[in-house]
Amino acid sequence: MPTSGSTNLSLTAREVIEFACLELNLINEREQPPASMATRARRILNLMLKEWMKYENIWRLTEGYISIAADTAGYRLTPQPYRIIDCRYQTSEGRDTPMTPMSRQEYYDLPLKTSQGIPTQWFFDHQRDTQSLYIWPVMAAPSGDKIRVTYQRRYEDVDATSDEIDIPQEHLAVVGYNLAERLGPGYGKAGSANYQKTAQMASALLTQALDTDREDFVQFVPDMR
Repeated sequence: MPTSGSTNLSLTAREVIEFACLELNLINEREQPPASMATRARRILNLMLKEWMKYENIWRLTEGYISIAADTAGYRLTPQPYRIIDCRYQTSEGRDTPMTPMSRQEYYDLPLKTSQGIPTQWFFDHQRDTQSLYIWPVMAAPSGDKIRVTYQRRYEDVDATSDEIDIPQEHLAVVGYNLAERLGPGYGKAGSANYQKTAQMASALLTQALDTDREDFVQFVPDMR
């Protein structure tokens, strides 16, 4: 029998919520979660994904750029990144030069933030509603040069249960079991043996996902003998 030939598996929020509710025995195979249960589960799902933004995922690494303006140190970032990984100064000819990150104090301790020159350092100002990138020194005149930015993007919100979840297909089970683990106590399931198995599976899958979601590299250590 031939295989499907497709590799585009994805699940909607409703399907993941149904999975979690079935895992907790809150519904049976022929039932749909009640509207109030689905709404609560979607809220918890969103909160869980927002909490998971603290993890550094390869698949969330995104490339963007900022066009450098004359005598401008700060740039409002859209879309808003969760974390900036690194920045490179790129000339109009496409030549990249790595830039050095600064802490908040290091940036604010600069005696003259409007010093002119080729930008060599950057500071990411992460506020509640806005995220801005500050560079130093600033360009004296427009030149067509850019700041190339590698950043961890945010998870997209689940606005409706018909939305697909912003997660790679290999992590769908991680989301399903961890949603069940978070839903369980609110429905009196925390003391059951089935819930304990679900919680253990949720923890194991999340740990495995974080362990495998990293770049492979080989580091050669010189023999100092």
